[in-house]
Amino acid sequence: MTRSRITIWLVLAIAVALIWTFLPMYWTVKFAFMTKPEISRFPPLLFPPDPNLASFFNIFGSDYTLADGTVVPASGQARQIILGLRNSLIVSVVVTAVTIFVVTPLSYVFARMEFPAKGKLLAAVLLSVSLPPVSTLIPFYVLYVQLDLVGTLFGLIIITLTITIPIVAWVMIGFFRNMPPIEQLGRIDGFSRLYIFTRIMVPMARSGIMVASVIAFLFAWNEYVYAQVLVTGSTAVTLPAAMSGFLFQAPEPGHLAASIFLSVLPPFVIAFFLQKHIAEMNFV
Repeated sequence: MTRSRITIWLVLAIAVALIWTFLPMYWTVKFAFMTKPEISRFPPLLFPPDPNLASFFNIFGSDYTLADGTVVPASGQARQIILGLRNSLIVSVVVTAVTIFVVTPLSYVFARMEFPAKGKLLAAVLLSVSLPPVSTLIPFYVLYVQLDLVGTLFGLIIITLTITIPIVAWVMIGFFRNMPPIEQLGRIDGFSRLYIFTRIMVPMARSGIMVASVIAFLFAWNEYVYAQVLVTGSTAVTLPAAMSGFLFQAPEPGHLAASIFLSVLPPFVIAFFLQKHIAEMNFV
């Protein structure tokens, strides 16, 4: 096979992969800018004929008047969406901060030091990564009922940390292992381990910490299984759980699409501004 044919097949494969990835996303998001009759039209429209922001106003509890004078009423799920957005931001920020605070020294110790039972402890940390959340859902629910933590943000933060800490630790351990062994030089100069860690290793690991923060935020933001069982219907509902409420109402694809668009926006913005650190992480 000639090089030109290889190039053609490679381009085609990339094009198919991009279409496979982004077409479903586009097809869903475009509903957010269309009216209900336009969404129901057959054959389906490839582009919104007259884009509008009605669905976005509706999910925040406001009516919207179209250009032809038609009033699109607010969504009945608006209160839950607003609560979900607020709670998801709170949970994601707190979980990310606590995860990084715990995982950074934990990963450094596992990656750079030797101590008894290190292998067993590391296996225990990594084992929890392989457990699907649904396998621990019932035990957690029983425990939370006894501790009166069902329907609380505090309880949801704690249970989300059981997901983010092992996964982020797994990433950060590999990152710290690949860093140059500069601790010996610091010890020769008389610096303590704490000083070396806080003043030398942490600044050098900035890119890895940023990427770990993105991972922790994404897992906390998108967590659905625990949130659906533990906080749905309460004032602690998160955005993924609130969005599922559209499935139990009259079909409102525009509102659901607007909520999906809203849910992917914060992770996209964070990843966009931290892409420099993500690119640096790839070369470690």
